[in-house]
Amino acid sequence: MDGTASESMAPPVAAAKPMWTSLPREVLKWVQSLDLSYSVRNVKRDFSNGFLVAEIFSRYHPRDISMHTFDNGMKNATKRDNWEQLFRFFRKHQYPISKSDFEPVIAVADGSAINLLIKVYTLLTGRTVPIFIVEEPLPEEPDPDAGAQSARQGGGPGAGDATLLEPPPIAGALDSLDELRSADANSGQEAYKIFQAARGHKPVERSVPAAVGERADAVPLDIAEVKARSLTKNVAQLRAQQQAAQANLQKSRNTTSMSQRKSSGGVGTDGGPSTPSLGFVGAVKAAADIMRPIVATVLQENDQVMKSLDPRKDVVVSFMELCRTHVPGDVCVRVFYGLSAQAAQIADAVLKSPAEFWRVWTLYCPALVEFSESSPVFESVVYLFKRLGTLMGELEPTLTHQLILDVGLPSLAPLLIDSAGKREPLCELVYSYTQPAVLSRLGVLRGLKEAIDKLPVYIACLSYFVPMELQPGLLDEHLLEHYMYYALIGLQSPEPKIRVAGLSILVTAAQLSPELAQSVLTELQNFVTLVHDNWWEVQAQLLLLSVRLLDHLASLPPADEAAPQLNPDATVWRVGEEEPPDAEVVDEAAKRAALAKANQMAVEQLLFVISQLFRPAGASKIVLQVGLSALVKILTPYPSLVTAYTAVLLQQPAGLRQRLLQPAPVPEDGSPPPQSRRLAYVIGTSSRLYEECCICDHWPALEIARSLADQPQLEQLGHFEPEHVEVLTACLPDQDVDIDEEWLAVFEKVKNYIFVAVLDPALHQGACDVVRRFWLCHPQNSALQAIEASKKTLLQTLRINYSDNSSGQARIAESSLIGFLREMQERGGAIAAMLQLVIDQFREAHNAEFQRSSLDTLFE
Repeated sequence: MDGTASESMAPPVAAAKPMWTSLPREVLKWVQSLDLSYSVRNVKRDFSNGFLVAEIFSRYHPRDISMHTFDNGMKNATKRDNWEQLFRFFRKHQYPISKSDFEPVIAVADGSAINLLIKVYTLLTGRTVPIFIVEEPLPEEPDPDAGAQSARQGGGPGAGDATLLEPPPIAGALDSLDELRSADANSGQEAYKIFQAARGHKPVERSVPAAVGERADAVPLDIAEVKARSLTKNVAQLRAQQQAAQANLQKSRNTTSMSQRKSSGGVGTDGGPSTPSLGFVGAVKAAADIMRPIVATVLQENDQVMKSLDPRKDVVVSFMELCRTHVPGDVCVRVFYGLSAQAAQIADAVLKSPAEFWRVWTLYCPALVEFSESSPVFESVVYLFKRLGTLMGELEPTLTHQLILDVGLPSLAPLLIDSAGKREPLCELVYSYTQPAVLSRLGVLRGLKEAIDKLPVYIACLSYFVPMELQPGLLDEHLLEHYMYYALIGLQSPEPKIRVAGLSILVTAAQLSPELAQSVLTELQNFVTLVHDNWWEVQAQLLLLSVRLLDHLASLPPADEAAPQLNPDATVWRVGEEEPPDAEVVDEAAKRAALAKANQMAVEQLLFVISQLFRPAGASKIVLQVGLSALVKILTPYPSLVTAYTAVLLQQPAGLRQRLLQPAPVPEDGSPPPQSRRLAYVIGTSSRLYEECCICDHWPALEIARSLADQPQLEQLGHFEPEHVEVLTACLPDQDVDIDEEWLAVFEKVKNYIFVAVLDPALHQGACDVVRRFWLCHPQNSALQAIEASKKTLLQTLRINYSDNSSGQARIAESSLIGFLREMQERGGAIAAMLQLVIDQFREAHNAEFQRSSLDTLFE
């Protein structure tokens, strides 16, 4: 074959591919220099859960990565949680690391962790890893003399080429080896023949070494000098130290074994018995000995219950078996509250022997399942567990935290999944066993997520946990980010209750601080589309969220106050007392202007949401009731809402409206009444609790009264209805507050409707209160104006009352009218003179009606 043919048949050069079978040395040195909390032994396994990756990034972003939010566990849920946090961090800081980069790492795929670490090394250090490429050389042209020599030695054509790229073919070697191996291998002579056969066919020439090329961007390696430590102890000392350590270990094992035998009470240590055992635990007083007399004392008062108990069983165990079917509810409540009174002794017993906690928990936990959330028995059991958790946390917070994770959450998780109505009290129960610290709360939330393993249920539980973070003030940026992440996921759920939970988390976060409210405001486009949601509770939560954000926007300074001002004594702008360069000030002014514009657009969008949800026609009465309690606090900064607010209030059912107008009752102990009360509008479901307040304590009374005065004209009403008089009476200022010209203007608008209402039996009392408030007001000048404005209207009212009742409308008894006029006449002064004048005019103008009346008795 000629040279041209040889060149055409030659194999191509292999493509350059980096082959990473182990971590490059410079990357390994970099990882070791970071002083991670765990040493890297197996790259593929150690980096699969993302914990060490988070710790690496925390060295470069200490303020953005908090290691207490990550768990170094190997469960799949733990891995997913860690990488979800990292993925949010990557997107926030625009690191080009996607799920396709770390999903193989989670799956422990070969080489995936190494490739990811190299990428992280390049992103964080700005250096690249040198890649050494093995290049396969082109085959050289065969030497004719060498080819002839190879042919004479038994090789075929092309034998010279084979020595360069692959081992040369050994003609007949394999056949001879197989023949020799079939012979007796134990024979030394045969073994020598095999050796000689293999040696005789071994190529004698040396193959060409493979060329190694290095990339131009290779980084020189700085290999530190190896340092040796001297051994300061001799062999005898080391052997003695090792023997002492083994003796201590064996002593510890013997002690542990004895304590386990004492605490087991005849029960194995593989998870505990299938039913609670109330045995005595060593020298510690058993919880059963504390609970038994309490339970027996209450049960002995009911003979029927005592007859139903199984005498072969402990009284506490037998009571729990029969409490659902044979024990009256009030007896059960007394038992559990009696146990709660002795919770301090029980807490001491279970902390000294954690096995006792398992017995107590498994003994009473079935009551949480068997009784409904509205049952007083359920409430008493929850109170017992909460009281026990609080006292345990005061004594041993760490052990209490671990016990709720290991014992409590696994048994509560199915109940949280199946019983939506019990989630809020059970979440309160769980938090009673945790300390008010960020690490403790995050640990419980992580354990709860692993136990539930259903994202919608977990989000629903988070919505109940958020308000509990407010009391100790624990909702820092890391804990808040956890809540916000799952809230946004909940908004996209097809289940309405999960959307409610997501909105509830945002509502709570928005009321914590201006910074958090602004953070929630950035997610406006994610929840404003829910305005068309038909589920009433989604509408209620969206209404609450809109109110919270509008309240936040109203608290911001106006755009002109926030903008930088020009210093007249200089040629530069300044913000406050600082005088930055012109470019910086202009840039700051542009940012403030853009922010003010964005806030104004947000206000318009939120007002649109309210206008769609808060309107009398077609809206749920429950949603309107929630809106009335929430919107009343932002009517002053947003007066455009007053008209709609007044219209909705007037059209609410009387019971719901009166509940909002009546002040909260004063407690018997004389303490201040609560500002609001929490109510469930839907009984027997998993509806949330909503706050109701006395709206009279928050509304702009004058603006509401003005809007009320315009309602009859807007609705084309001929007279006031009871709701108009109720709202107007509630709007009037207290007796010791002066009436000004603005209030007199309101009286001028409503006086015709008020005096007609005096004649209506249903409105008489309220209308008289309104007239009395203006005629007897302070200052005296305002009272005189009100009295003077009432002359003509009162005369017409008397004419209507004493004329023929052709319309058939009910009228107040004359004695009631005369009684009110006499009360006013006895005040004397301007009121008595005005009444005398009006009655004289009535006698002259309508003498026939006057003769049928008893008005002449007023001045006898």
